[in-house]
Amino acid sequence: MTINTIYIARHGYRSNWLPNGPYPPPPTNVDSDVPLAAHGVEQAKQLADYISTLNPKPQVIFSSPFYRCLETSEPVKKKLDIPLYIDNGIGEWYRPDRPIIPIAAPVSKLNGLFDGMICEDWDTSIQPSEKGETKEDIFARCNKFLEIFIRRVEERFPDVTCLLIVTHAATKAALGMNLLRFPNAIVPIDEKGTVIRNGSCSLDEFKLVKDNKHNFYEKEWELVMNGNTSFLDKGEEMNWDFRNGFEAGSDADIRARKLADARIQRASS
Repeated sequence: MTINTIYIARHGYRSNWLPNGPYPPPPTNVDSDVPLAAHGVEQAKQLADYISTLNPKPQVIFSSPFYRCLETSEPVKKKLDIPLYIDNGIGEWYRPDRPIIPIAAPVSKLNGLFDGMICEDWDTSIQPSEKGETKEDIFARCNKFLEIFIRRVEERFPDVTCLLIVTHAATKAALGMNLLRFPNAIVPIDEKGTVIRNGSCSLDEFKLVKDNKHNFYEKEWELVMNGNTSFLDKGEEMNWDFRNGFEAGSDADIRARKLADARIQRASS
Protein backbone atom coordinates (compact mmCIF):
# COMPACT_ATOMS: atom_id res chain seq x y z
CA MET A 1 0.00 0.00 0.00
CA THR A 2 0.94 3.67 -0.21
CA ILE A 3 1.93 6.01 2.63
CA ASN A 4 -0.80 8.65 2.50
CA THR A 5 -0.46 10.39 5.89
CA ILE A 6 2.74 11.58 7.54
CA TYR A 7 2.78 13.23 10.96
CA ILE A 8 5.98 15.06 11.91
CA ALA A 9 6.57 16.15 15.50
CA ARG A 10 9.34 18.13 17.14
CA HIS A 11 10.69 16.87 20.47
CA GLY A 12 9.50 18.38 23.74
CA TYR A 13 10.99 21.13 25.90
CA ARG A 14 14.68 20.46 26.57
CA SER A 15 16.20 20.53 30.06
CA ASN A 16 18.90 23.02 29.03
CA TRP A 17 16.22 25.53 28.01
CA LEU A 18 15.21 26.06 31.62
CA PRO A 19 16.27 29.48 32.95
CA ASN A 20 18.18 28.06 35.92
CA GLY A 21 20.42 25.02 36.36
CA PRO A 22 21.94 22.79 37.34
CA TYR A 23 21.34 20.89 34.12
CA PRO A 24 21.50 17.09 33.90
CA PRO A 25 24.33 15.59 31.84
CA PRO A 26 23.53 13.76 28.58
CA PRO A 27 22.36 10.23 29.49
CA THR A 28 24.16 8.90 26.40
CA ASN A 29 27.42 10.79 27.15
CA VAL A 30 27.07 12.36 23.69
CA ASP A 31 27.74 16.10 23.53
CA SER A 32 24.50 18.16 23.66
CA ASP A 33 22.32 15.02 23.79
CA VAL A 34 20.34 16.42 26.69
CA PRO A 35 17.12 14.94 28.11
CA LEU A 36 13.78 16.68 28.24
CA ALA A 37 12.86 18.92 31.13
CA ALA A 38 9.98 17.67 33.31
CA HIS A 39 7.84 20.13 31.34
CA GLY A 40 8.94 18.46 28.10
CA VAL A 41 8.07 15.01 29.46
CA GLU A 42 4.59 16.30 30.25
CA GLN A 43 4.34 17.77 26.73
CA ALA A 44 5.21 14.36 25.29
CA LYS A 45 2.36 12.79 27.25
CA GLN A 46 -0.03 15.45 25.98
CA LEU A 47 1.19 14.80 22.43
CA ALA A 48 0.50 11.09 22.87
CA ASP A 49 -2.99 11.79 24.19
CA TYR A 50 -3.71 14.04 21.23
CA ILE A 51 -2.35 11.65 18.60
CA SER A 52 -4.51 8.88 20.05
CA THR A 53 -7.59 10.94 19.05
CA LEU A 54 -6.53 11.43 15.42
CA ASN A 55 -7.88 9.64 12.38
CA PRO A 56 -5.90 8.06 10.92
CA LYS A 57 -3.54 7.12 13.72
CA PRO A 58 0.12 6.37 13.01
CA GLN A 59 0.92 2.68 12.69
CA VAL A 60 4.66 3.05 13.21
CA ILE A 61 7.06 5.66 14.64
CA PHE A 62 10.44 6.66 13.27
CA SER A 63 12.54 8.74 15.63
CA SER A 64 15.77 10.68 15.51
CA PRO A 65 18.45 8.83 17.52
CA PHE A 66 18.87 11.69 20.00
CA TYR A 67 17.63 11.14 23.53
CA ARG A 68 15.07 13.96 23.63
CA CYS A 69 13.30 12.59 20.55
CA LEU A 70 13.11 9.08 22.01
CA GLU A 71 11.71 10.54 25.25
CA THR A 72 9.08 12.31 23.15
CA SER A 73 8.30 9.15 21.18
CA GLU A 74 7.98 6.86 24.20
CA PRO A 75 4.48 7.93 25.39
CA VAL A 76 3.10 7.68 21.85
CA LYS A 77 4.55 4.21 21.40
CA LYS A 78 3.05 3.05 24.68
CA LYS A 79 -0.30 4.75 24.12
CA LEU A 80 -0.82 3.30 20.64
CA ASP A 81 1.21 0.09 21.15
CA ILE A 82 3.03 0.50 17.84
CA PRO A 83 6.64 -0.24 16.83
CA LEU A 84 9.37 2.38 17.14
CA TYR A 85 12.42 2.56 14.89
CA ILE A 86 15.41 4.88 14.74
CA ASP A 87 16.66 6.49 11.54
CA ASN A 88 19.69 8.77 11.67
CA GLY A 89 18.46 10.46 8.52
CA ILE A 90 16.06 12.50 10.67
CA GLY A 91 18.72 13.44 13.20
CA GLU A 92 19.59 16.94 14.37
CA TRP A 93 21.11 19.71 12.24
CA TYR A 94 24.59 20.84 13.31
CA ARG A 95 26.38 23.64 11.48
CA PRO A 96 29.92 23.08 10.14
CA ASP A 97 31.32 25.85 12.35
CA ARG A 98 30.17 24.09 15.52
CA PRO A 99 33.08 23.14 17.85
CA ILE A 100 31.80 19.57 18.27
CA ILE A 101 29.51 17.71 15.86
CA PRO A 102 27.61 15.24 18.09
CA ILE A 103 27.44 11.67 16.82
CA ALA A 104 24.34 9.87 18.06
CA ALA A 105 24.65 6.82 20.31
CA PRO A 106 24.09 3.42 18.67
CA VAL A 107 20.71 1.74 18.90
CA SER A 108 22.08 -0.96 21.21
CA LYS A 109 23.09 1.65 23.78
CA LEU A 110 19.82 3.55 23.42
CA ASN A 111 17.82 0.37 23.95
CA GLY A 112 19.64 -0.08 27.22
CA LEU A 113 18.41 3.35 28.29
CA PHE A 114 14.84 2.77 27.06
CA ASP A 115 14.16 -0.79 28.25
CA GLY A 116 14.40 -2.34 24.81
CA MET A 117 11.52 -0.36 23.30
CA ILE A 118 13.36 0.31 20.01
CA CYS A 119 13.11 -2.19 17.15
CA GLU A 120 16.65 -2.80 15.95
CA ASP A 121 15.91 -4.30 12.52
CA TRP A 122 15.99 -1.04 10.55
CA ASP A 123 19.00 0.44 8.80
CA THR A 124 19.44 4.19 8.63
CA SER A 125 18.22 5.58 5.31
CA ILE A 126 20.89 8.27 5.02
CA GLN A 127 23.68 9.35 7.35
CA PRO A 128 24.09 13.06 8.15
CA SER A 129 27.57 14.45 7.55
CA GLU A 130 29.86 14.12 10.56
CA LYS A 131 31.44 17.44 9.50
CA GLY A 132 28.23 19.40 9.98
CA GLU A 133 25.78 20.80 7.44
CA THR A 134 24.84 24.14 5.95
CA LYS A 135 21.17 25.08 5.54
CA GLU A 136 21.42 23.86 1.96
CA ASP A 137 22.98 20.59 3.11
CA ILE A 138 20.22 19.66 5.55
CA PHE A 139 17.58 20.53 2.97
CA ALA A 140 19.32 18.23 0.47
CA ARG A 141 19.72 15.55 3.16
CA CYS A 142 15.99 15.58 3.89
CA ASN A 143 15.17 15.49 0.17
CA LYS A 144 17.29 12.39 -0.35
CA PHE A 145 16.07 10.86 2.92
CA LEU A 146 12.40 11.11 1.92
CA GLU A 147 13.01 9.52 -1.47
CA ILE A 148 14.79 6.53 0.09
CA PHE A 149 12.73 6.31 3.28
CA ILE A 150 9.20 6.31 1.85
CA ARG A 151 10.10 3.67 -0.73
CA ARG A 152 11.69 1.48 1.96
CA VAL A 153 8.77 1.84 4.36
CA GLU A 154 6.25 0.94 1.66
CA GLU A 155 8.29 -2.14 0.71
CA ARG A 156 8.95 -3.25 4.30
CA PHE A 157 5.50 -2.44 5.74
CA PRO A 158 2.96 -2.99 2.95
CA ASP A 159 0.00 -2.53 5.32
CA VAL A 160 1.20 0.81 6.73
CA THR A 161 -0.45 3.93 5.31
CA CYS A 162 0.19 6.37 8.18
CA LEU A 163 3.37 7.04 10.17
CA LEU A 164 4.85 9.44 12.71
CA ILE A 165 8.31 11.01 12.49
CA VAL A 166 9.75 12.52 15.69
CA THR A 167 12.62 14.86 15.01
CA HIS A 168 14.09 18.34 15.58
CA ALA A 169 13.03 21.84 14.53
CA ALA A 170 15.37 22.26 11.55
CA THR A 171 14.84 18.73 10.30
CA LYS A 172 11.07 19.02 10.75
CA ALA A 173 11.02 22.21 8.68
CA ALA A 174 13.32 20.78 5.98
CA LEU A 175 11.27 17.58 5.70
CA GLY A 176 8.03 19.53 5.39
CA MET A 177 9.32 21.95 2.79
CA ASN A 178 10.63 19.04 0.72
CA LEU A 179 7.26 17.30 0.87
CA LEU A 180 5.63 20.54 -0.31
CA ARG A 181 8.20 20.79 -3.13
CA PHE A 182 9.65 24.16 -2.21
CA PRO A 183 13.23 24.95 -3.34
CA ASN A 184 14.48 25.57 0.18
CA ALA A 185 13.29 25.72 3.81
CA ILE A 186 13.35 29.51 4.11
CA VAL A 187 10.72 30.74 1.65
CA PRO A 188 7.13 31.23 2.92
CA ILE A 189 4.56 28.63 1.95
CA ASP A 190 1.91 31.16 0.88
CA GLU A 191 1.39 34.80 -0.05
CA LYS A 192 0.69 35.65 3.60
CA GLY A 193 4.27 34.81 4.56
CA THR A 194 3.33 31.66 6.48
CA VAL A 195 6.16 29.30 7.41
CA ILE A 196 6.13 25.85 8.99
CA ARG A 197 5.97 26.36 12.75
CA ASN A 198 8.25 24.34 14.98
CA GLY A 199 7.44 24.91 18.64
CA SER A 200 8.43 22.25 21.15
CA CYS A 201 6.23 19.15 20.74
CA SER A 202 4.43 20.76 17.78
CA LEU A 203 2.83 18.50 15.20
CA ASP A 204 2.47 18.72 11.41
CA GLU A 205 0.26 16.55 9.23
CA PHE A 206 0.83 15.94 5.53
CA LYS A 207 -1.73 14.25 3.26
CA LEU A 208 -0.91 12.66 -0.07
CA VAL A 209 -3.02 14.31 -2.77
CA LYS A 210 -1.33 12.91 -5.88
CA ASP A 211 0.51 9.60 -5.99
CA ASN A 212 3.19 8.24 -8.28
CA LYS A 213 4.39 4.85 -7.14
CA HIS A 214 7.42 4.97 -9.44
CA ASN A 215 8.69 8.50 -8.83
CA PHE A 216 8.79 10.06 -5.36
CA TYR A 217 9.40 13.50 -6.86
CA GLU A 218 6.05 13.40 -8.64
CA LYS A 219 4.07 12.75 -5.47
CA GLU A 220 2.15 15.78 -4.18
CA TRP A 221 1.49 16.46 -0.50
CA GLU A 222 -0.76 18.93 1.28
CA LEU A 223 -0.01 20.47 4.68
CA VAL A 224 -3.22 20.12 6.69
CA MET A 225 -1.78 20.72 10.19
CA ASN A 226 1.02 23.24 10.69
CA GLY A 227 2.94 23.18 13.96
CA ASN A 228 -0.16 22.39 15.98
CA THR A 229 0.28 22.97 19.73
CA SER A 230 -3.39 23.44 20.66
CA PHE A 231 -3.25 20.27 22.77
CA LEU A 232 -0.42 21.56 25.00
CA ASP A 233 -1.26 23.26 28.30
CA LYS A 234 1.05 26.19 27.57
CA GLY A 235 0.53 26.31 23.83
CA GLU A 236 3.42 27.11 21.52
CA GLU A 237 6.88 27.51 23.08
CA MET A 238 10.37 27.85 21.60
CA ASN A 239 9.22 28.17 17.99
CA TRP A 240 12.14 28.14 15.54
CA ASP A 241 12.60 28.39 11.78
CA PHE A 242 15.49 28.84 9.37
CA ARG A 243 15.28 32.63 9.51
CA ASN A 244 16.78 32.32 13.00
CA GLY A 245 20.52 32.87 12.92
CA PHE A 246 21.33 30.07 15.36
CA GLU A 247 20.90 26.30 15.63
CA ALA A 248 17.53 25.50 17.18
CA GLY A 249 17.74 25.33 20.96
CA SER A 250 21.49 25.96 21.06
CA ASP A 251 23.11 28.04 23.79
CA ALA A 252 23.38 30.91 21.30
CA ASP A 253 19.68 30.59 20.47
CA ILE A 254 18.72 30.66 24.16
CA ARG A 255 20.93 33.71 24.81
CA ALA A 256 19.38 35.54 21.86
CA ARG A 257 15.87 34.73 23.09
CA LYS A 258 16.72 36.03 26.59
CA LEU A 259 18.12 39.27 25.18
CA ALA A 260 15.03 39.74 23.02
CA ASP A 261 12.76 39.15 26.04
CA ALA A 262 14.79 41.65 28.07
CA ARG A 263 14.44 44.26 25.34
CA ILE A 264 10.69 43.74 25.23
CA GLN A 265 10.45 44.08 29.03
CA ARG A 266 12.51 47.29 29.00
CA ALA A 267 10.38 48.74 26.21
CA SER A 268 7.17 47.98 28.10
CA SER A 269 8.35 49.35 31.46
